[in-house]
Amino acid sequence: MKSAVIYARYSPRRYADDCESVEAQFDYCLDYCHKQSCPVTARLYDKALSGSDEDRPGLWQAVELLKRGDALVVYKLDRLARSVYLSDIIERSVKNKGASIVSVCGEGTWNDSDEDWLIRKILQTLAEYERRVTAARTKASMLRHQANGRRMSKEAPFGWTVDPGDGSRLVKSTAEQKTIERICAMRQSKLSLRAICRQLESEGIKCRSNDKWHHSTIRSVINRCS
Repeated sequence: MKSAVIYARYSPRRYADDCESVEAQFDYCLDYCHKQSCPVTARLYDKALSGSDEDRPGLWQAVELLKRGDALVVYKLDRLARSVYLSDIIERSVKNKGASIVSVCGEGTWNDSDEDWLIRKILQTLAEYERRVTAARTKASMLRHQANGRRMSKEAPFGWTVDPGDGSRLVKSTAEQKTIERICAMRQSKLSLRAICRQLESEGIKCRSNDKWHHSTIRSVINRCS
């Protein structure tokens, strides 16, 4: 390594196994670079952003700062991405700069043999799998709490309203629950999301936030019920 650009990322999930603080990641990376007698030219980070997010200013600024012979140093590869597709984009971008990616934990980044390549791909796939499992568990937990009437966000989800007697609880909205049933019935009959929007509007059923339904709103309602 001619010189190093360090990157760290902090998970948005407060109690996730992978949310080493940015400061702790920097310490690990700085110690590694010191042992390699490699000067550090910059330290970039993104806080409370998922490894599946492509829009990470700190990450892309770190890549932009790389020069030929430099290394993008991370504590672990999953700090860069928890998506195989995004991992490939980052690797190509770094390679185009004539630089390399180095994980303090190794993970197949210290050499570039076929075995190292395989290790990297396996770890990237596992990172994406773990992200998907965590997302599924989080969704299931939130739906369970909502079903039990617990308020989980500032705005009550469609189909519910804040209990006027207890701001920490939710109660079902009769009108919106009927709309949800109508939406699910139309989806089961194979109507597209946009077709459902048009049908709701033709029936005079209004969206909570405005008069117009949007396909993304319909998708959210369906996903919450599935």
